Amino acid sequence: MYTDVAWNPVTKCAGLAWIIDDAVSSSSHSATETSVVSSLMAETLALRKAMTSALHRGTTDLLILSDSQTLIKLVNSKGRHLEIATLFIDIQLISPLFNSVKFKFILRLDNCRADYVAKQVLSMYQT
Repeated sequence: MYTDVAWNPVTKCAGLAWIIDDAVSSSSHSATETSVVSSLMAETLALRKAMTSALHRGTTDLLILSDSQTLIKLVNSKGRHLEIATLFIDIQLISPLFNSVKFKFILRLDNCRADYVAKQVLSMYQT
């Protein structure tokens, strides 16, 4: 699963995207959020929505790929960050519901599909 966001610091709106690739198919999903104070918060919101979406699909094993190095480091180290503390608790509560879940940093270039979806949903929301 690939996740990414597009965030507008002026309007505080974010376009969230996640792409689910499995052995059978590929599907893209998106959402918008308002009152998002930072790109890190937007990335964390996208991660939580992606995990919830995977649960609803019945996914049991999950590899989440993100180009947010800060977020992936925080999740993998079980670090703390005041701005996203509540979202982090949600992620920690959702994670054990999978047989396995892994979080991996990827280069932005390798995340272009999710980036495109996030930018599209944000541009549609703001017009």
